[in-house]
Amino acid sequence: MKRVLSRFWGFSTKHRQHILNQRIVERTSARNVAVLTAAGIGTSIGAYQLIDTARAGILDGSDDASRHNVTTDHKLTKRELRFLQFASVEYDDVIYMSPMDFIDSLTLDAPRERVYRRVLKEKDIQRILKKTPPFRSGGKHFFRTMDQSGIISYSEYIFLLTLLTKSKAAFRIAFLMFDEDDNGNIDRDEFMLKSEEEVRKQDTTLLLHLFGLRGNATLSFDEFQQFYENLQEELMEIEFYEFARGKTAISPVDFARLILRYSIVNFDDYHKYLQRVQEKSDDDEPGISLSQWATFSRFLNNLAEFQSAVRLYVNSNVPVSEPEFARAVGCTIGKELDPVVVSMIFRIFDENNDGTLSYPEFLAVMSDRLHRGLRGRLEKPWGWKPFKNCVISEVSRA
Repeated sequence: MKRVLSRFWGFSTKHRQHILNQRIVERTSARNVAVLTAAGIGTSIGAYQLIDTARAGILDGSDDASRHNVTTDHKLTKRELRFLQFASVEYDDVIYMSPMDFIDSLTLDAPRERVYRRVLKEKDIQRILKKTPPFRSGGKHFFRTMDQSGIISYSEYIFLLTLLTKSKAAFRIAFLMFDEDDNGNIDRDEFMLKSEEEVRKQDTTLLLHLFGLRGNATLSFDEFQQFYENLQEELMEIEFYEFARGKTAISPVDFARLILRYSIVNFDDYHKYLQRVQEKSDDDEPGISLSQWATFSRFLNNLAEFQSAVRLYVNSNVPVSEPEFARAVGCTIGKELDPVVVSMIFRIFDENNDGTLSYPEFLAVMSDRLHRGLRGRLEKPWGWKPFKNCVISEVSRA
């Protein structure tokens, strides 16, 4: 099957291929692709269909798809695999995550034990969606509070992942491009990138929370930014308390584990990092506090801007000292990292014990950390020409 561009999309189950083609898959306009590209959302998505488990073993070269009981016209991406691994809900032959599934996919190595996905009926969905709080009642505990009482589509999963990796500057650009009528607000149709075709759009927890039960509410930039900040803060807090182990601070070694959590490093190198930190740390050190971790998380969300700021060092592979590193971070986010955090970063990455670190290695590991292992290495910053070429390329594949 030819790949199509899809904004509102889900994993569809058996005997629904014709419905998937008619009702779910959308052809996206060039403007819509530009919005997704600017926001960092991948737009080329193939169609999926669940198959009988008994037939799962006969698919050629589709081990991952077979394992998750889906058929696909392409190899599953890391994000698609992660979604399928953790999604625990099925409704109307489409697979969804619950709000807690989403949190688990970002904080657990493997999903919680279950036998099957929950197959919900229409009355179940109506009951669950009625529990969705209005936007004004949201906050940094939204996903934890909703727990299993909600549904999140795959396209929303990608959207939320994108919000977790973007700086405020990048978020503002994305908002302006979503705001098609330039009135300073985003409505439901703009958020969903309404296509040229009329298709059914299933209500989800995220849609009802952002745009109301009737779908007629709008979000200003400040409101949308508040949701973006709440999401980032909620994940930041969850990870902090996981690694703080009931204490008020994260130990130096656990901080190293948190930094390296999603990095693509081999087993031996991983333990060399941890050993280096342990050897350089004292048992009675205070560790990293919640506020210090919050500042570092903010730095991670500005990693692309930081890379541009230190491009000269990166291109020439010149080692950098702690003061130079702290100043570069300060220029990026307007606030220097606490000296304690800087010191711990250098314990992790100062392989030669010469008081410096190499930016290429540091940026590679931080990119893995920012994208939680679901994306490749840092790409070059967007310019107009590659951006335009990307839009043309994506539209031509529709």
